Amino acid sequence: MDRDDAGVKHRLKRKDLVKCIFIIFSGEYDKSDVETIWDIEIPVEKLRIHLKEKYGVDYTSNSYIYSQLKHYEEEIGLTLFRFEKRKGNEQNIIVFLNDKMSAFYQHHHLYATHKIKIANGVYGMIRNFKVEAGITRPVNILLGSGTIPYHIAIILRDKSSEENRYSIYTHNLGIIEELHGPGVNHKYFDLHIPAGKINYWINAIIGKDNNLYKSIDFDFIVQSTRYIYEGEVYVDDQEEKERKGIILKECKGIKILTLIKDELIDHPLKDLSPFGAITDYDYLVVPRMSSNVKKKRKYDLMFERYQDLLAPEIVSWNFIIYKVI
Repeated sequence: MDRDDAGVKHRLKRKDLVKCIFIIFSGEYDKSDVETIWDIEIPVEKLRIHLKEKYGVDYTSNSYIYSQLKHYEEEIGLTLFRFEKRKGNEQNIIVFLNDKMSAFYQHHHLYATHKIKIANGVYGMIRNFKVEAGITRPVNILLGSGTIPYHIAIILRDKSSEENRYSIYTHNLGIIEELHGPGVNHKYFDLHIPAGKINYWINAIIGKDNNLYKSIDFDFIVQSTRYIYEGEVYVDDQEEKERKGIILKECKGIKILTLIKDELIDHPLKDLSPFGAITDYDYLVVPRMSSNVKKKRKYDLMFERYQDLLAPEIVSWNFIIYKVI
């Protein structure tokens, strides 16, 4: 990060710039009335204002931000944004999120503020369980593939201490990268991973070696999903589906499904079969949206179809925890 003599920040690293812009999109979606986050459009000029107000970073050129985003996409080999250059002004660039995302590193920071809300809700469940049960041993937690478990792992890492010790089991490479390596204090948590091969697209270890998981009595098992249709849960990858299904059906522990709600769809999925159903879980955690939104979005209306299966147990400003009936 570059600063001038007065300490004013002028540039972020590309990775940090992308993360901040995803957070800005998430915030705009939270307070808007649009149906989906893909409908949000933000001029680069407005992004510059947000970056200065929220992060104290003063960019002086719209085209510089545009070029940094394009360079980052080239570095990772994935498309994160769509751009429109409005006629009459080369500097007037409109930014959208790419609505064809499917890889882990595309979804990484998508709905960033909503995922953090969910992650804090799950962490609150773990903390309350530990206090109420009087547990002195490390809490055994299985975190599945996907980006929401990744955010939960970050909180567990940062909150670990002599009083908060964890044994974390995961095949999520994003989590493994965050919990392993220089600069990470491993004193208060253990990391366990199964054997298998790496699937770059979903950023996970896939394979049939699930004995590690089946041999443990977990306190919590946390999963996310790609789609929900008629109460059943789906992912795109067949090998990921098999591991998720075994975890859901054969492993012991309190099972939590984490949802943004955009996983809900209203059409059948061709050539895909479910790995389970909402009713296979004990709890469901979703973000609580801004109360200033004037209308219910499509995803909220679709979620209401499942209200007979769910009983709100904890309603926070930021999240809602449902008990699955």
